[in-house]
Amino acid sequence: MSAKRLVGVHPAIWGAVFGGGMVLTAWLEKYHWLAWPWNLALVALFSASLIPMSVAMRQRSIHCGVDSAAMRRYNRRALIWALSYIVLLGFALTVRNTWQPQGPVLWLLALLPSLPIIYYVWAMGQYLRDEQDEYLRMRQMQAGMFATGFLLVVATVWGFLETFGIAPHAEGWWAVAVWAIGLGMGSFVQAKRDHGP
Repeated sequence: MSAKRLVGVHPAIWGAVFGGGMVLTAWLEKYHWLAWPWNLALVALFSASLIPMSVAMRQRSIHCGVDSAAMRRYNRRALIWALSYIVLLGFALTVRNTWQPQGPVLWLLALLPSLPIIYYVWAMGQYLRDEQDEYLRMRQMQAGMFATGFLLVVATVWGFLETFGIAPHAEGWWAVAVWAIGLGMGSFVQAKRDHGP
């Protein structure tokens, strides 16, 4: 398969490669079959699938007539956010687990993965400000609302399961991953609607 055809694969397939790779890496780490630096190498390998996923998403946007200069800037910033978040989170967790730093270094490591999230919130605001096409702006707002609703439902259900001792404790930073999955689902629903039955 040529590189051009490979990149043109449906974005959901690239998303599945990325998600499956992250789950596989976490599973291997949980059972101590994968340690530093190989865990970071595997995360980097699967994170690379976000690049062709972004290209495939752009191709589909052009095909569906839902592309704009503001959307291209937003997608570039979203890719920077996603890759930065994965790298900084993986780095911070690996350094903490491997070398167990204390004091100010531990504080810095704990805050490091938050920086891309702050950047992404800014990028969303920039997109909504810059987008001139009201329909495209509405689509992005609907996808964001879907993601927020998805996060609220998952957090509420999981929270009650945890309260009743059925589910294990979930760290707060999982909210970002759940919201991002919801955003992808919202965008997928809109893409299906654009293509029609």
